[in-house]
Amino acid sequence: MIAVIDARSPKEAIENLAKYCDNIFLFKSENITYESISGHPDVFIFQDENNTILAPNSPKELILFLENNSIDFSFGKTSIGGDLKASTPYNCIASSKYLFHKKGFTDKTILDLHKNKIFVDLPQAYTACSLIHLSNKHYITSDLGIQKSIKHQGLICDYFTPEKISIVGHKYGFLGGTHGRIKDKLFFNGNIDLHKDADVLHNAAKNNGFQIISLHRNYLYDGGKIFFWE
Repeated sequence: MIAVIDARSPKEAIENLAKYCDNIFLFKSENITYESISGHPDVFIFQDENNTILAPNSPKELILFLENNSIDFSFGKTSIGGDLKASTPYNCIASSKYLFHKKGFTDKTILDLHKNKIFVDLPQAYTACSLIHLSNKHYITSDLGIQKSIKHQGLICDYFTPEKISIVGHKYGFLGGTHGRIKDKLFFNGNIDLHKDADVLHNAAKNNGFQIISLHRNYLYDGGKIFFWE
């Protein structure tokens, strides 16, 4: 198994992640987008159950890492840039039935790939940063607007406060950006038990058959998700 994680993640998180992975890429970018999210792989990578799509101006080191590890991927049509709309084309989530994102912000390659799914228009373009997909019917978010929109679809969406989630350059980060998912495991870049909504997350994970793995002892760090491939 290989992983991609923000290079600015706590050293303890990277060391513990290495216990589960054969190879880890420490992601960073320069002079492409906001400094606060320059190390966030979910700004440059979209991943669903069967596909990996990269922004065409993704760092060359990331592209080589995936190629050297025999990971199949394709490129989207939209390059990442330095404003809200240009930094969010790949920051969406697909489940087996739905595609979640803010309308008008999604890369066309992703839209075409999921054209037969229900598009759920959310108020937050940083969707993957803000949302955890547990099952087709169950989600967790740190954004109340996202929670309202998802519940409007008749789906379960629990709320987890963004308080105490750290991020470079901002007061609070987002829950989705603290985690990575593979098979029955949810990895968190930090210790969820330090947060007041920890029980919400534990119960949701248990009800959907997930094991939670906390990668370091301090508060959660929003590094733009952790991506895994086998």
